[in-house]
Amino acid sequence: MNRQTYNIDELLSFLFKILGIDKKPSNKFLIYIFLPGIVALWLLSGVYQVKEGSGAIILRFGTMVRCASPGLNYHLPYPFEKAIVERIDYSRRVEIGYRSGMQGITGYIPDESNILTSDENIVRLKCDVSWHIKNLSQFLLKVQNPNSVIKTISQSAIREVVSETPILDLLSNKKQEIGMKIESVLQRIADNYSLGIQIDKVYLLAAEPPQEVVNAYRDVQSSKADKEKEINQALAYRNDVVTRAQGEVVKIVREAEAEKQELISKALGETKRFKSVLSQYTLNKDITRYRLYSEAMASILQNGEKVVIGGKVLQHLPLESSSTKVKNEK
Repeated sequence: MNRQTYNIDELLSFLFKILGIDKKPSNKFLIYIFLPGIVALWLLSGVYQVKEGSGAIILRFGTMVRCASPGLNYHLPYPFEKAIVERIDYSRRVEIGYRSGMQGITGYIPDESNILTSDENIVRLKCDVSWHIKNLSQFLLKVQNPNSVIKTISQSAIREVVSETPILDLLSNKKQEIGMKIESVLQRIADNYSLGIQIDKVYLLAAEPPQEVVNAYRDVQSSKADKEKEINQALAYRNDVVTRAQGEVVKIVREAEAEKQELISKALGETKRFKSVLSQYTLNKDITRYRLYSEAMASILQNGEKVVIGGKVLQHLPLESSSTKVKNEK
């Protein structure tokens, strides 16, 4: 197949003929015509636009000189200045310990998920780290591969926190609390390296022991449940015993108080009676002494046996009555 070729001189002659130029222009003339256009195009190459929700930094010979806001902006043409534009209005996500795809979440990735706990057990974790750009200049100048950098420091923070946490806490309902600790450590690492990012949230999606020790873990969990059950039963028994004992204490105290008041009242009555007798005794000692003697003898003879005999009968003890009384006492 023949290819048609064009002569540059013929093309220029045809162009000048259209423009009404009869003579072939010199090279100097060509420079005067095309150079301003080339310069204009070069200067216009510095015009750029930053979309809403994005930001930009301007580098002059590799050094950042300023930031640019959304809208139409200008920088000196290459090679003097260069603009780097990046979106900053959305949250980004890094997956640790697993990968998600079209069919959902995949299985564990051992190199990322297997972590040693504080009690020297191995636990498998799946985490999501959500973050956004906080300082665009720091982020663009110090983070060359964002996903790789965030994943590396996230793994470091996760291992630091998990190494201080027992496995039972990781497998229980404390995942949110542990996620907050990881978030705090991760933000501290990012700030120390001036990465210009803000950690929004660390989601601890799953935590479980490796497949090889699942049965042993289930035995531990069963023993833990039995332990909790026995503790609860013991606490219930203790509460019941303590409640009943407290009731008995209250009852005994009340009875003692009542008996105390009764004894006090009785003692006060005896004291009052004694004082009354004492006052009468002071006024008339003989009569009072005789009255007291009569009252005492009446009290003694009231319950005793009475034997009436004549004056000529031999006086002796009533042996039959005495023996009967002794038998009755036995």
